[in-house]
Amino acid sequence: MFVLSEQQVSFILDDIRRNGIELEELQLNLLDHICCVIENEMSPEQDFDEFYRIVITRFYKRELREIQEETELVLTFKHYYTMKKVMLLSGTFAAIGIIIGSFFKVMHWPGASAIFLLAVFILSFIFLPILFLIKAKEVKEKREKITLGIATLFGILVSISSLFKVMHWPGATIMWLISLGILIFIFLPIYFFGGIKNSETKMNTIVSSLLILFAGGLLFLLTSLRPSQQIHYLYASSIQGIDKAYAFASKQNELKYASLSTDSTKSQADLSELKNSCNSLCSKIEAAKKQIIDFASFGQNPKPNLEMLLSENAGNFNLPMSFLFTNNDQPKPIMTALKSDVKILNILLKEKFHKENLLLLNISDIDRYGNPKEGKFSWENAKFCRVPFELVLINFNQLELDVRLMEASCL
Repeated sequence: MFVLSEQQVSFILDDIRRNGIELEELQLNLLDHICCVIENEMSPEQDFDEFYRIVITRFYKRELREIQEETELVLTFKHYYTMKKVMLLSGTFAAIGIIIGSFFKVMHWPGASAIFLLAVFILSFIFLPILFLIKAKEVKEKREKITLGIATLFGILVSISSLFKVMHWPGATIMWLISLGILIFIFLPIYFFGGIKNSETKMNTIVSSLLILFAGGLLFLLTSLRPSQQIHYLYASSIQGIDKAYAFASKQNELKYASLSTDSTKSQADLSELKNSCNSLCSKIEAAKKQIIDFASFGQNPKPNLEMLLSENAGNFNLPMSFLFTNNDQPKPIMTALKSDVKILNILLKEKFHKENLLLLNISDIDRYGNPKEGKFSWENAKFCRVPFELVLINFNQLELDVRLMEASCL
């Protein structure tokens, strides 16, 4: 067994310090381990310096300072390895959740919003913050830590703004543009001018910066990929046109009621029942429309006009669904009551006014996609379930107009 001299022990300790090990307790522990290995394995005829250089390489992969860095991480984060596990698990769950939620969203299946919301929450408030904390401790330069912080902020803003965009919540576009501004005007300059100074990373920095610039440009292009203002204007014009026709028909019906007040050929009781039934049904339709519109403009002051409202919520399936149907596509009381009132009005039109042709207020089941082999949709599901915001408003307006037209046919 070889016995180290005091000079050799001092040489090993000095070399440990020169290689970046600053913690005294760690220095002594390493010294003890290295001395034990040398004394147990080195033979008297071997050269000490040469054997020491071979032994010391067992304690690191690239350099001895790695042990110091790992120790600092463990001392800083007592639950460092637990954090790593949580980071990996949360990242995996968030990735799978976003993929599944996106697929459900595309297919318009129930539960899509809940899955997507949970996945984005985990990504933004668990995975990315933990990733930043771990990576920030692995880098030493302040510039690199700032770059990591900005990149993390960008990732959080992009994920949240994407969620807001999918859910059609207000502020999505502003948040999306802010995140792109952070990427292009803050992160990219810091990353580029920091990396280009180093000759070893110069080429990679230039290529990566170009890729970031390309990605930012494509993301900005996607910001404007929404229906044109012309389409929003056409939707608004259609809704307003039906509203005008409804107002005109209502006015004409009121005048007709007044002229029939002395007409003995029509039962005043039947006319009163017809008027009350039609007014009640139209009031319920207006109430349903108002709930949807109020929710779409919640928190906005002043209230947006119809065209702006359609611009912000075009293609939004979730907003009307949340008021009219449950997650498994079952109609809520507001829809069942509406259908019941239409049915009552139909019975009145048939029994009291002998209107057999009720195509305008037909609430019978409808063939799926026009094909009897596909089964049938109920009237309320065909007209209002998983239908975009703008079409729901148009269908409600059309139903109101149909009520007034059928009323007019009885006068």
